[in-house]
Amino acid sequence: MKNIKPIKPFKTLEEEAVFWDNHDVSEIFRNPNVSISKLLTLEPKKDVIMTVRVQKSVKNKIDTLAKNKGINSTTLSRMWLIERLQKEENMLGSKFAY
Repeated sequence: MKNIKPIKPFKTLEEEAVFWDNHDVSEIFRNPNVSISKLLTLEPKKDVIMTVRVQKSVKNKIDTLAKNKGINSTTLSRMWLIERLQKEENMLGSKFAY
């Protein structure tokens, strides 16, 4: 196992918030030993709003999971959608533009 470089301390809370808001941390949940430098950068701008209707119990579960991960429920849901698209893409052997 190779040594993982620690994250350099952020100068301000705002700098840290910007970093975590702009990087996909889902890989850390799958593999806690992943290097921070390997995290994918999230797209900076979301152009489209998509409304998805779910049962209240589903929304509550997503809210709870997101809170436990320290992110908001829309970020978690978006991460799941992207992960699933990537999985489908791998199974179909085609590329989708994100």
